[in-house]
Amino acid sequence: SDDLRVGQIVIAVGSPGGLDNTVTMGIISGLERSSTVVGIPHKKVDYIQTDAAINPGNSGGPLVDVESGRVVGVNACIRANMEGTSFAIPINRVKDIMTDLAEGKHIHHSYLGVSMATCTPDWARDRNEALQNSDKSKQVPEVHGALVTRVFHRSPADLGKIQENDVVVEIGGKQVQSADDARRLIDRAVVGEDLSVTVLRDNSVRVTLTVQPVDLATRLREVKRERQRQLLQERFRLQ
Repeated sequence: SDDLRVGQIVIAVGSPGGLDNTVTMGIISGLERSSTVVGIPHKKVDYIQTDAAINPGNSGGPLVDVESGRVVGVNACIRANMEGTSFAIPINRVKDIMTDLAEGKHIHHSYLGVSMATCTPDWARDRNEALQNSDKSKQVPEVHGALVTRVFHRSPADLGKIQENDVVVEIGGKQVQSADDARRLIDRAVVGEDLSVTVLRDNSVRVTLTVQPVDLATRLREVKRERQRQLLQERFRLQ
């Protein structure tokens, strides 16, 4: 599925509405659609977009490239209120995790603890012009990258000295052109191992930092326990 191209003809196989072995045809209309764009931000996967009809009962069925006859994805979902827009999980992503899932293992997703927005030269130029007569310290370089808008306290990013207003341009030696690129590279990083992050700071200074991603699910459990502890302390204080 890594070699898919927009415009390739595909068929979706499934049993929508209980109609066994139904086949619908369409084209690949988009690649690497983030879960946020699809409308399910809690999912950590990029999707194949197709206009092949996918309905309840299609989910879990194969998306097949017509020319090669190979399965390129697993039908997953549709976008609400967007007729003719369906999404499938790339088959290579499925292959990466299916053995671990079959063995009951936990699937790790790396977490750094930052919020980011896509930075482009045009966007940065407009932002910098708006800040000419105010806080110039918030001006950003006019490049493609991912602008750090928030660093969460005691997160791997915080411990690794990543700062708000940094523009991430490389992660693990790979170029970052957008916030989606950064999210994708972070998710694929190995939990607990050093990860290099190169940022542009103070508008032009290039800095390479080292962070150690943690598992997202583990981090969420820690945050939940900390909130529960704080609530208990608050209750005891009010008694």
